[in-house]
Amino acid sequence: MDTINDILPDSLKEAANMSSTKETSNEPEERRPYVVNNERKTEASSKRITKNPFKTFTYKVEKLVYWENSTNSAAVLLAGLSFLIFTSYYSLFNTFCALAVTLIGSNWVYVNGRKQLHSLLNQKPVNPYETILAEKPWHIERENVEKYLDFTIEAINFSLLEIQRIVLVEDPLRTIKVPVVLGFTAPIGYQKNQKLVDEKLNHINKILHTQMDRGFKVAKQHTGGIYEKARTYAGNLKKEE
Repeated sequence: MDTINDILPDSLKEAANMSSTKETSNEPEERRPYVVNNERKTEASSKRITKNPFKTFTYKVEKLVYWENSTNSAAVLLAGLSFLIFTSYYSLFNTFCALAVTLIGSNWVYVNGRKQLHSLLNQKPVNPYETILAEKPWHIERENVEKYLDFTIEAINFSLLEIQRIVLVEDPLRTIKVPVVLGFTAPIGYQKNQKLVDEKLNHINKILHTQMDRGFKVAKQHTGGIYEKARTYAGNLKKEE
């Protein structure tokens, strides 16, 4: 025996199915099964995580340390040793000033020499760097500055987050490593550089004392008049009584 669905045409069947679907969707919320959105819940309850901006840099350092590319590792090692040896004999500031004076002076001689040569050849004296100054001057791109600023902010936030994790003992084993490492390395570093460290600390101490003395003098100058006025006023009140 045929049922009603078999007798009805296809168009009426589709309409009946759509109406049944709407009725099901219009059921009260209490009768529907409760579904938890895991993504929203995770976003709401998760901590604010800062990306590690040193990830790429750390990978490159590991490649150098493990000598995956012996040429690069050897070059970095030689450059580092050369830098340490050089800085132990010469000051970086004095070296920079000497290089700057040498480069600017030699460049001045070069530019003026070419101009004088052009004048002797009855040619118009032209600065050899005129094209660079007019068309391609050295400048800092705004995009590069923004990129480095973003990296700096990410690095600061990441460092602050790591410090908080250590201080607030997120991982007890990791937190205990810090005082242990400092306990071994700090005394050794101080002993090897005791003279330099003491000089810097004494210099900072002198600056702090100088600034504090200036602050006290300025405060005394501003408050001295008020104190004298208050003292005079108190003396006058006593005389009147």
